[in-house]
Amino acid sequence: MLFQKISFTTLLTTILFFLISGCSDISNDDSFMEPDMFKLGEFTDNGLTIAAYAERPLSVGYNSIYLDLHRSGERLNSAEIEMIPMMHMEQHSHASPFEKPARVRDDETGLFTGWAIFTMPGGMMGSWELQLEISAVNGSGMPSAGIIEIEVEQSNRVKTFMSDSEERYVLTWILPDEPAVGMNELKVALHKRESMMSFPPVLNAEFEFEPWMPSMDHGSSNNVSPEHVENGFYAGSVNFNMTGDWELRFDIEAGGRKLGHHVFELEF
Repeated sequence: MLFQKISFTTLLTTILFFLISGCSDISNDDSFMEPDMFKLGEFTDNGLTIAAYAERPLSVGYNSIYLDLHRSGERLNSAEIEMIPMMHMEQHSHASPFEKPARVRDDETGLFTGWAIFTMPGGMMGSWELQLEISAVNGSGMPSAGIIEIEVEQSNRVKTFMSDSEERYVLTWILPDEPAVGMNELKVALHKRESMMSFPPVLNAEFEFEPWMPSMDHGSSNNVSPEHVENGFYAGSVNFNMTGDWELRFDIEAGGRKLGHHVFELEF
């Protein structure tokens, strides 16, 4: 009888422990290893260590940004994260389109996930950094803030342009990431530059799309012009019927105003 009472008490204590642990904003999972990603950098402030990662070295265009948060050797499972990609140039500084990381860890990567669209490379023109500020959702611990300096390589994935009405926009080609012969998913993003720090998504754009092969002077069939999916991202399809040099040609309108003709060049 005494054994049964002890076993019941032990069982009840175990259940309560797991219930409490499941609701905690902190995890002491010792089995966690540093992700197999490209590490951008880290800093520690007020006892909180913030590490930033990407799938590969950053380049002009759309980049997923992943953060890991540790305090006193324990992982934070939820946090309020502010993130701004900032370019410092000789005469001024400016941000770029971005989405701050979610408040909870992503199920697939186990990290806090956001994204940034870098509009120009770093180097002679200026330098990029991620400005980060983190506070725990439950209010525990002091807020932490810091900067991670990052390198951004050149690519042809972004077009910045001014419309006839002198409004500035950022057009980003996201997919296909690795073009192949046949049907490919096509994804682009369109943002308006309201100021050096504000780039709201354009939700009402209309795209006319055509892939073209300059060397052969022909296009392809069964393409689907991008349509708005969410938050300024547009999805369609592009059909490459052979390898070689191609152009992705876009004619854009928004709110009845023409935003011009824009071309991305690629070869595979």
